[in-house]
Amino acid sequence: MLRLIEGEISQLSAPHVVARWLPADIAAAAPEGPRRPSWLAGRVMLAAHCPSESLQALTYHHHGKPLFTRPGAPHFNIGHSGDRIVLVIDDCAPVGVDIEILRPRRAWQRIAADYFGEAESRRLAALPQDEQLLAFWRGWTLREAVLKQRGGSVWQMAALDMSPESLSQQNLFTAWHHGATTLIAVCAAHPFELTLSVMTGV
Repeated sequence: MLRLIEGEISQLSAPHVVARWLPADIAAAAPEGPRRPSWLAGRVMLAAHCPSESLQALTYHHHGKPLFTRPGAPHFNIGHSGDRIVLVIDDCAPVGVDIEILRPRRAWQRIAADYFGEAESRRLAALPQDEQLLAFWRGWTLREAVLKQRGGSVWQMAALDMSPESLSQQNLFTAWHHGATTLIAVCAAHPFELTLSVMTGV
């Protein structure tokens, strides 16, 4: 089963929420600086939705993807953009997620040329102008989700083959969730239905 949960970093990293959900040693391990709120919000979401797992027993993939160490534990992935954060949990296989706040991106054509490849860049440029930016964000979030499912990094994005044939050969399945101001992409190693729940700070 695959679960997708979204929340607001500012709510889920508030001191009273952190005190409710996180052991003191986990809260104390949060990094200082701009990463602190999203780190705390992600751990709060894990504590709420994976209550049988130990946050003290997390390990990290060499590209920084956190994992539960217990054999048979669920797989998960976290993404954030602006004040939005999303957690995806899969009971049986590695999973990847990316979220982006839909916003103008002046250099999207250059980014697409650098990371999507020539054919995909031409396809985006051929779309009606009012569809191009959303198509760019769909391509970006999907690639991020696939990379995160595999435990890769953004530097590997340009080498990805995102054709349906390639994804099928790798037994990868993908879907998007379109919100009012956000776009979420999920990649899993089995077919799934995508439904979104929301976690608040109350």
